[in-house]
Amino acid sequence: MQRPDQMRKTIALMLISTLVLGGCGGVRSWFGGGREVQTAEPGNPLIPTSSGMMSLNAARAVYRGNPVGQITALNVERIPGGAIIRVEAVADRQGPFNVRMVPATTADTPQNGVLAYTLAAELPRRSPVGTPATRRIVAAHYVADDALDGTSEIRVSGARNTLSSRR
Repeated sequence: MQRPDQMRKTIALMLISTLVLGGCGGVRSWFGGGREVQTAEPGNPLIPTSSGMMSLNAARAVYRGNPVGQITALNVERIPGGAIIRVEAVADRQGPFNVRMVPATTADTPQNGVLAYTLAAELPRRSPVGTPATRRIVAAHYVADDALDGTSEIRVSGARNTLSSRR
């Protein structure tokens, strides 16, 4: 058991190190805060693009998530070797699962300096609407330095809006 004077020193050291390390990363985002940009009208996910027996087998391997309702926050946080894109959103109904940030291009490659994603989730067949707090989603996606080299903007789209963050 530690003596009271040793305990005070230990607590003081822990408090000082917490304050010092807390100031290193800061709360600021590496790219800056997200801002809303215009979103093109999405297609109707309920209308099938193909029909027939063969398309059913191929569709089982495909991700069945739909864009979430509203993107509320976008932060890009720098980490060693890349960045983490952190997105907050509100789904249209309760119970979203298998949430993913689906890249617009393969292998996280920027097009014209823009890395674009769609935040998608699967929903249970029957779920209540509930309050916005019960429909909140937080998702993150890691992007390597290689993809960030030619990137000047990151966009994340939902069903009704898009947030963008620029360097």
